[in-house]
Parts: sequence; structure tokens; C-alpha cells
Amino acid sequence: MRLSPAELSAIRKSLEGVDCRRVFLFGSRTDDSARGGDIDLLVYSAAPAFELASRVSSRFAREHDARLDVLVIDPSCLTAEQQAFISTLTLEPLDDIL
Repeated sequence: MRLSPAELSAIRKSLEGVDCRRVFLFGSRTDDSARGGDIDLLVYSAAPAFELASRVSSRFAREHDARLDVLVIDPSCLTAEQQAFISTLTLEPLDDIL
């Protein structure tokens, strides 16, 4: 997983007070041999997806100069399409380090 201490700190701050059940890193940052790339987070939450994603990415932008993409999914009502999409991702759990 390629996240700097500053990036982890900014993610931590951007998620403060957010009702989320699980947080995962996915995308190019899960590949230690790759370089660059934005930060992609999958957040499991029952909160309204657009508002939560917007709030978290805005907070992150105030803390750190990097791009953060946030995908919010309610785990209590996963669609078959969402399950199929998630199954294609390499997920790194962030719960323990946040």
C-alpha cells in the first residue's frame, strides 16, 4: 500500500465524525510497484453517498495536495452490480490504521 504518513493523516482527518462501517483503499495505490496515481477509497456507510463522498474529498483537499476519489456504498443494500464491481477490486482495509 502506497500511502505516506501525511496522506494517512489527511484521510484520518477527512473521515473524522463520519458514520462509516469500513474503509478500504483500492486502485493503483494498492500496488507497491506502481508509481503516482490518485487515492481511491471505498467507504461502507448508510449515509447519503453523494454528500458523504463530497464532504470527505473536500476535507481531504484542504489537508493535502493530492486527489482523493471516494466511493460510498451502503452495505445493507448492495445490488448485484455493486457486488460484482467490488469483487473486481483489490481492497486494502484501512480500518486498523485510521
